[in-house]
Amino acid sequence: MSVSNQIIKKIKELKKDNSLGSYSHIKNILFNQFIPVFCTEVRPYKIIRYRKHNEDNRNDLFNTSEDLSYRKDILNISNFGRANEPGQGFFYCNDNKNQDTGISEIVSVLRGNHDSEEEVLTIGAWNLMQSLKLAIILPLKSSFLSQEDLKNMEKFYSQIAEGNELEEIKKLVNFIAEEYYLDIDKDNSNYKITAAFSNYVRNVFPEIDGIMYSSIKSEHTGINIVLWPEIVDSKLEFAAARKTVFKKTQEKTFVEEVIAESKMYDTKSDIITC
Repeated sequence: MSVSNQIIKKIKELKKDNSLGSYSHIKNILFNQFIPVFCTEVRPYKIIRYRKHNEDNRNDLFNTSEDLSYRKDILNISNFGRANEPGQGFFYCNDNKNQDTGISEIVSVLRGNHDSEEEVLTIGAWNLMQSLKLAIILPLKSSFLSQEDLKNMEKFYSQIAEGNELEEIKKLVNFIAEEYYLDIDKDNSNYKITAAFSNYVRNVFPEIDGIMYSSIKSEHTGINIVLWPEIVDSKLEFAAARKTVFKKTQEKTFVEEVIAESKMYDTKSDIITC
C-alpha cells in the first residue's frame, strides 16, 4: 500500500473513532506531512457575513460590528465547524458575488428544515483594505476551476514533485478536498478532518489569510470563505448592515423583506445606527 493510501486509511479510521484522542491523532498525522496548498489572491468588492436571529433576539438589532463578526465567546464554542475546532471563532463569510450562497448556508429550510415559515437575519458587509491570499480547497478536477486555474494548479504541483511522488501528493490533496464536499448529515460525516486541515493551513502557511471551498448547501454552485480572526482585524473594515426577514412562499423559495438598514457606523465606539 502506498504511503498516501496508508495515511488516508488511518485518517478515515480515526474520523469514525469517537475517542477523545482521535482528533489530535488526525491533526498530528497531517502536521507531520508536507501538503502543498494552491492559493489565489482576491480582492472582492465586499465581504458578506450572515447572522441569524433566534426567538430570544428576533426583535432586536445587532448594535455593533463585533456582534456580526467572528465569535469571541470561545468558552461556548463546543463543536467542530467546517474549519474551526471547539474553542475557535473563525470568520465564515462570502464575497459579494456569492451572497445567495451565504443565504443557502444559513436559512434553515434550505438546510432541510421544512417546517420553517420565516427567518430573520442580519447581513453584515465589510470593505477589504488589502487583498486576501486564500487557499483553494477544491478537488483537482473541480468544475469551479477555470481552464487557466487548472493549468496553474497543475503547474504548481509539478514544480513541487514529479512522477510517483507527485501522484502521492495529489492523491492526498484530493482526498482532503473531497472531505470539504461532504454533507455531515446526508453523508453521516463529521468535521474532524476539515478542521484539522484548516488549522494545518493556518499554522504551516502564515502568509495565507484563509481558505475557500465549495458550498454544500448551494449544491456546489457557490463558494464559501473562512478567514482567520487576525485577518479580519487587520484587513477588513465594517461598512454596513441590514436586518431582513425571509418569508417562505413555496418549497425552498423565499421572499426577502427588509426590516432595517444601517444609516451610520461609528468606528471609534463600534456602534451601528439604524
